[in-house]
Formats: sequence, structure tokens, C-alpha cells
Amino acid sequence: MSSFRSLALMFLFLAAGVSDEELARGGRIREGASVHASLRIVIHASAEKVWSVLTDIPNWPKWQGDISAAQTSGPVEAGMAFSWTIGGTHIKSRLALVHPYSQLAWTGKAFGASAIHVWKLSRTADRETTVATDESMDGFLLTLFYSSKKLAASDQLWLERLKAASE
Repeated sequence: MSSFRSLALMFLFLAAGVSDEELARGGRIREGASVHASLRIVIHASAEKVWSVLTDIPNWPKWQGDISAAQTSGPVEAGMAFSWTIGGTHIKSRLALVHPYSQLAWTGKAFGASAIHVWKLSRTADRETTVATDESMDGFLLTLFYSSKKLAASDQLWLERLKAASE
């Protein structure tokens, strides 16, 4: 009975806190999430080029081999819903923050888990772009099947593939 009470209190705490959407709109992930990763890479391309590859969601499957499908509901702007399938998991997402050539953030939900994914692009010398990604995931039983280490490996692959598609 005490684990049930603990679980109920955790859900009440999450419900009373800041929503994923609010965090993503501010360019932030959920710091206390059970699964999280932060990585960066330098891409030898302009921020405009990197942005165009990253925000062309329907074409993600062309450069991101783990994604088998991606559909959008409109133009790239805050509030746009999109869905995508990665590794057999169908995810429903919504853009929360869109600052062209500098910041993009979305939220996503699948199997009772929720995620926040934030991308930050910074121009460097010689028309290079530093891309930083921060992601957090929370959900009942998530840590039984997924870890921060697996998320970091997945996000590293995203960055490497984004680099290859942009250069």
C-alpha cells in the first residue's frame, strides 16, 4: 500500500508542477527526469542549412535511418503537431519553441512516457554551427526499458546523422 501511495503522490506532484509544454516553450528540459541526455557537435555548415535539414520533418526518414515515418500538420511554427515512428514506436509530438536558425523544441508522448527535446544552434567562425541537444523523458516503468545511457547513444546518432545530412 505504501508504494501505491508513493506513486499517487508522484503523479500529484507532477500534475502540480510545470508542464512539459511550458518547459519546452522556455527551451528547457525536465531537469529531474528519470532519463536525460545533453550532447553537442560541430557541423561544417551554416546554421541556415542545419536548420533546414532539422526542421524538414517529413524528410527525417531520408537521413535518420531509425525513423520509418514522419508527418506534420502544417508549417514549422510553435503549436504544430507532428507524428513520427522511430524503432517501431509511434510518437505524437508538438513543436513548442521555434526560433529560426537558433532554437527548436518539441514535446512527445508514447506508451505513457513523455519527452522534451530541445535543440540549440550557434554560429561559429568559418560558417560552422555548434548544435546542442538536451532531452528528458519521464514515465511509469520507463527506466525498466530505457536509460540515460541509451538516450545519449540515440541522441549522438541523431547529431552524427544531422551532421552528415547538413555537410
